[in-house]
Amino acid sequence: MEKYSEFEIGFWHPFGDHASEKPGDIITRKQGEINKNGWTLWSFQRRTRETMGAWFKEIKNANSVLVFCSDGVGTGDTKKEPMLCDYYLPIDETIDKEIPEGIEIPHPMGKNTKASAFIVKKIIYPVDYNKIPINWFYASKKIWQDHRSSSRGEHLIKLGKGKPIGKYRAILELQFPYLAEVGVKNIKTI
Repeated sequence: MEKYSEFEIGFWHPFGDHASEKPGDIITRKQGEINKNGWTLWSFQRRTRETMGAWFKEIKNANSVLVFCSDGVGTGDTKKEPMLCDYYLPIDETIDKEIPEGIEIPHPMGKNTKASAFIVKKIIYPVDYNKIPINWFYASKKIWQDHRSSSRGEHLIKLGKGKPIGKYRAILELQFPYLAEVGVKNIKTI
């Protein structure tokens, strides 16, 4: 998708160091997983099934769903011990699946054993930043607004009349059903 500044719907994703890995290394590793498997899983902080369900309701009929990965200003790697996820559960399914060989999802879990993930079919990197006016989805109220409901974490976004999107370093193109839960059944730290 070349005209990503005219996207239909997507996500804002704070993206910086993660599980002791630098952004460039993450992009390279995830691109390798896509080359091998045709897709990959890209983890982010755990969201409730209710929030994920509200997001899915908004995106399930979209022609394309993009994720704008921030340039990392203000993000920081957590001090939690990373664990290697061993299952995923697509948002529209009820039975866990084993993560395919060649896809690794190190995630700093802390006391949780679950996180959320994007199902990614393409990484667009590097990209030129475009000022794109957007609206933000306030998941708990299930409404669109021209300002964020919080300054932390992932947000569902679409073209709108709000302030332009912040600077981003990469764009992910998602594959249906776009979202999944990832987690650890057999705890293995990295």
